[in-house]
Amino acid sequence: MRTLYYFLMLVLSVGLTSTANAQCQANETEIEVDITPDNWGSEITWDITGIGGTPTYGNGGPYTDNNTTPINVKVCVPTGTQVVFTIYDGYGDGICCSQGNGSYTVRIGTTIVASGGSYASSESTTFFAPTLAYDVTMEEIMTPFPLVGSAEVITVNSNLKNTSATTITELSLSYQAGTEPVVTENFTGLNIPPAGKYNLSFATLWTPLNLGAQDMRVWVNNINTTNADMYAGNDTISRSMVVYQTTTTPNILNSFLTGTPTYVTVLTSADQLDKPTDLDFHSILSLKELWVLNENTESSGGSTVTVSDAGSASQSSQWRRDGNAWHFMSLPTALAFGTNGNWANSPGVYDANHNGGAPFTGPSLWSSDQAIYAQNAGPGTNGSHLDMLHESPYAMGIAHHKDNAYWVFDGNSGDIVYYDFAKDHGPGNSYHGDALIRRYPVSVLKDGDVPSHLILNKTNGWLYIVDTGNDRVLRMNTATGTVQSGLTGYETVEEYSQMTGVVSEVAIDTGLTQPCGIDLVDNNLIVGDYTTGDIRFYDVSVNPATYLGKISTGAAGLTGLKVGPDGNIWYTNRLTNEVKRIEPALATGLQSVKEELEIKVFPNPASEQVNVELPEVLANNTQVRVLDALGRTVLETETQNKTMLIFDSANWAEGIYSINFSNTDYNKTKLIRVARK
Repeated sequence: MRTLYYFLMLVLSVGLTSTANAQCQANETEIEVDITPDNWGSEITWDITGIGGTPTYGNGGPYTDNNTTPINVKVCVPTGTQVVFTIYDGYGDGICCSQGNGSYTVRIGTTIVASGGSYASSESTTFFAPTLAYDVTMEEIMTPFPLVGSAEVITVNSNLKNTSATTITELSLSYQAGTEPVVTENFTGLNIPPAGKYNLSFATLWTPLNLGAQDMRVWVNNINTTNADMYAGNDTISRSMVVYQTTTTPNILNSFLTGTPTYVTVLTSADQLDKPTDLDFHSILSLKELWVLNENTESSGGSTVTVSDAGSASQSSQWRRDGNAWHFMSLPTALAFGTNGNWANSPGVYDANHNGGAPFTGPSLWSSDQAIYAQNAGPGTNGSHLDMLHESPYAMGIAHHKDNAYWVFDGNSGDIVYYDFAKDHGPGNSYHGDALIRRYPVSVLKDGDVPSHLILNKTNGWLYIVDTGNDRVLRMNTATGTVQSGLTGYETVEEYSQMTGVVSEVAIDTGLTQPCGIDLVDNNLIVGDYTTGDIRFYDVSVNPATYLGKISTGAAGLTGLKVGPDGNIWYTNRLTNEVKRIEPALATGLQSVKEELEIKVFPNPASEQVNVELPEVLANNTQVRVLDALGRTVLETETQNKTMLIFDSANWAEGIYSINFSNTDYNKTKLIRVARK
């Protein structure tokens, strides 16, 4: 809880000459700092230092709570010095938006060298005093994310800042993934003033050529046509990533309609299932890592059960609940994995604060990294969540779109809402100012607390929506709609808009009693029924969808549905507290999901030991190399008449590792997670 402080004085500590009205010497440059705090000045501090934090030329704060009086301080630094201005917020929500409208501006003469107010815990700007004529600071690569599927087509997106004294109208920029070809583009028609920020997206899309750990680099070439950047030290930004092999879910759905399928119990209440509402597989399908979402109670918040090696004889499960699940995962209705390894859930409550106040409720973003999720390592009392937005009470379903963007069934308004968390604020933080929210008026209806799941066909952009309250399935064209007007929400974000011109239509309106659960493979759609326990099959290559048949699970309470990496159907039952897997009766037409040369890496996740079982043809002269998520080599070896390798992973940090196997005829990478309870 924030505590009020009384303003006593502004403490200004100066390494050289620095007063509120500095009189700089002939060999010094004056830097002027203007700050308008928000309503919580006691959280705000700042400093001006050299590179690396020393020496300190000037610092100030904290200020008085509820003080919005502008602060003006002048600091002198040696001319020709490169310095760093940093502003901090002790609560982690910046100064521009959440409590008042604070801002800051830093000038050298009439040139603005740093400005803002919308940040999380801190924000820094590095510049020269006096300012260089041409200087760009590459700040951050927004996409791609640390996990990238090999089949993804990705827009390389980055942020930069103009740290020069010249307005930038043209830039030449390049990017390179690992050792792949360099892509160079010219960005024209710009208007980036000194201290101005710019978010750029390359027109040339990137599809990975190589697997495993590598770096994405983005750098500046020339400024305003032919001018070289005058300081190379901030011209390049890089981000480590792991490119994993995208695998295709085999489509054997028609096989379930012939003969009597087999139902296999995967989890029960003995595995700490408590009213499961949904399930999904980790982005890297080869991990065979299944996540199950428990509803639990409103006051406790939901929880998850993560199943490793799901479906195998050696499968194991782990139950976890975040320390602040009561807010970020209260009565969760659904979860959806993104391709970047993050996942999001939709909370089924009206007021996530549970105090009878405003409906401050919406989707939350989480990491699948077991070293982060539910470890409650973040600052303050915000647990391990990566982000949360608050415009959808009774959020009854969620589907991934791309990056950190998701579609949500808003049960309170009857809309479908697009949420782009943009850059997550990190575990336990609270900054939401970079988010984009768009409201699509599709007229859906919730039915009590029964989830209304969604699934996106990423090939053509149709979003299939279980409209539970109307006993039907809709589809919405996500490529349609334009911004009609801006909206005012419960928090300030980059954009919150009402959409118009959205194309939606009924896909299925007969045969469903209380639809719940949905998944899609190619043009085959499956829809569950909470009341009957049936799973119905459809062909959606035409609309309305063509009904193909059904199978019966034999019990009411069916919630989430998922076609797994094996092509089988996995589902949750909220009333019986079960996860089951359905296998077709006939193998005819089954697509094999086994590799021609199968390498087994187990257990997955591993803890103290990693075992590798190789086929005979790889038993000799095969190079084996293990790399961590940053691309660093953990170990290297070569097979010499060995089909079984055992690695001691006791000292490996938790995370995902790539293991590459290569010889003159073969090159394959397997991924494994190292995690400890």
